[in-house]
Amino acid sequence: MRIASGHTSIDVASTGTGPAILLVHGTGDDKTCWRQVVPLLAGRHRVHVMDRRGRGGSGDAGGYAIEAEAGDIVTVLDHLGPATLVGHSYGAICALEAASRAPSSVTGLVLYEPPVPVPGTPDFSGVAARVAGLCAQGLREEALCVFLVEVTGLDPGLVRLLRRVPGFAERAAVADTVAREIDATHRYVLDRARLAALDVPTLLLKGDRSAPGLHDAVAMIAELVPRAVTEVLPGQAHRAMEGAPALLADAIDTFAGRYSHEAHTR
Repeated sequence: MRIASGHTSIDVASTGTGPAILLVHGTGDDKTCWRQVVPLLAGRHRVHVMDRRGRGGSGDAGGYAIEAEAGDIVTVLDHLGPATLVGHSYGAICALEAASRAPSSVTGLVLYEPPVPVPGTPDFSGVAARVAGLCAQGLREEALCVFLVEVTGLDPGLVRLLRRVPGFAERAAVADTVAREIDATHRYVLDRARLAALDVPTLLLKGDRSAPGLHDAVAMIAELVPRAVTEVLPGQAHRAMEGAPALLADAIDTFAGRYSHEAHTR
């Protein structure tokens, strides 16, 4: 289904029965990145996956900002009803912003390694410019490879292998959105007062093999959000939805089951 949101529309696919979960993907992805996780949750939950603006079945609009992404998520929740909100990477920043704006729509919040800038975080604006230039030349696979190596830290040899995997070209089709999200991440500043007032049960997930900067970002959020707990996914880095979908689904399922019926009074 397509849900109107401001000057664009957001595509949402749904399956399963039970308490609702909404999954929000990160940079360089669309909703298909959750394809191994969804069936593991759908036996106990009504699982919704959305394409963020600018990719998949969703539309796009000018004047890009994280606030617009958060507004899209809030609009989707208004349409679907309260849900456990799950965000990965940049999608976790968008989910955090949405939850802080509409906490009554979020029964629980799961954030997998939001890349919030911390002291020592590199300035990737030069990478963003290179990605945008490659996309302007139609070299979207090359643009996505630059992002995966230089921003997410994947080994170049692994990225060369990924290019041979079916679906990589489809994933590269969203590369036009990568540069703007790199820049938005670089400019992002946590609203400490607003997060300190966020009365939503929050699960912060991190892989024990992920970059130290992502661990620092998780720790920063854990200090700010009153009801936040942190869980480490053993043997995982930044993409457990592919590396260990059952492990990730179990963490989400356990958390969502605990809080899906909780009444929030704010």
